[in-house]
This record gives sequence, structure tokens and C-alpha cells, in this order.
Amino acid sequence: MNFSLATLQHAFARLAPRERLLVAVAGGAVVVVLAWMLVRGVESGKTTLESGIAAKRRQLATLQSLRSQYLDVKRQTDETLAKSGNRPPNWLYSTLEGVIKKTIPREKIRSMDPSSKPSGDGYVEDSVAVEINGVTLQQTVALLYDVEQSNQPLRVSRLTAKKRTADPYQFDITFAVSSVKAAS
Repeated sequence: MNFSLATLQHAFARLAPRERLLVAVAGGAVVVVLAWMLVRGVESGKTTLESGIAAKRRQLATLQSLRSQYLDVKRQTDETLAKSGNRPPNWLYSTLEGVIKKTIPREKIRSMDPSSKPSGDGYVEDSVAVEINGVTLQQTVALLYDVEQSNQPLRVSRLTAKKRTADPYQFDITFAVSSVKAAS
């Protein structure tokens, strides 16, 4: 069968006026339904795109925040490593000894044992294990505060405190202080 516009016009012209009206209304309804489906599809696509754009904007904001944090940590690390290159080999021991002497009398320091070990690629962790006997809780807290607030990048990596049986207000403290530097 060959359908053309002329054939459709001829068939429409042969219809009775009432049938023409019915065909026109049905055709109009089909056009309205098709237009409605097209608009709904476009709106659905628009909503999907808007939610995708919002998700990508949130991801971008998160990435920018993480980048900022990364750059800040990298800057701090570079500064620390630049400073660590100028330090003498026993800097941690001497720095820690100065901090301890501010708070704890020399006779209460039982031992200070320095050590050094590789930590990851291109880094060395220096540490000093310290044993102190017969100190009060206030002295211990003051000492740990001074270590953490030192101008040097120090951290207390291990801490144990034991009460003395003879005097429950005195403690035997063992702790380790460490710092990371670039390997030479």
C-alpha cells in the first residue's frame, strides 16, 4: 500500500462531517498525548541532569577542601623536613633533656635511651625512651604538656605510669618521645 498526503486528504474528504469531527478530535488527542509525553520526558531528563550537577558540585567542593588540606599538610611537612636537615644527630636527646630539666629534678631521671629506626621511604624516626622515678601527677602532666608544646615537632608515642606502693602520690613514669626526620 502506498500512503501519501493526497490519499489521506481524499479519504478525509469522503468522510461525513460527524466522522471528520471525530477524526479531528482523535488526532488532536493523539497530538496532545504525544506533546505531554515529550514534555514529561524533557522534564525528567532535566531533573536527572540537575541532580547530577548538584552531586558533581558537592564532589568538587569536597575535592577542593581535601586539596586545601593536602597542600597545608604538605607545606607543614616540607617546613619540618627542611628544619630537620639542619639538626645535629643528638638533637632529640638534648632537646628532651632540656624540657625535662625544667620540670623534673635530675636525680629523679633514671634513664634516657635514644634510638633511631627507618620509618617508610626516606624517613627516620628518632626516639628517646625515658624512665623517671618518684614524681607527682602534677609534675608528670606539666612535663607532658611541655613536651607537646615544645617548639620542636615532638610527640609522646608511649606512656606508662605506675603508683609507688610506699607513697600513692608518687609515680614511676616511663614514656617515649619521637620525631620524624628525612633520612640522610
